[in-house]
Amino acid sequence: MDCYDCKAKSVCAAVVQRGSVMCLMNRMRYCGTHAEEEPRRQQGDYCQYCGHRLREIGRERFCNNVNCRNRYVNV
Repeated sequence: MDCYDCKAKSVCAAVVQRGSVMCLMNRMRYCGTHAEEEPRRQQGDYCQYCGHRLREIGRERFCNNVNCRNRYVNV
């Protein structure tokens, strides 16, 4: 789980490292544990915003459209 997917990122200080004790405390206080939160994956092989095919790089999928606002977000 990365910080950009975390529900506690709005209350977490910028100096808190991922996986540290402070990270664990903030997650338990505001959003639960790492095991409870799975990254949401879009169903299908097409971007939900523009309709172009998704490009797979490892386990991550990105929109292949240059003009899509969702281009750099893993779906």
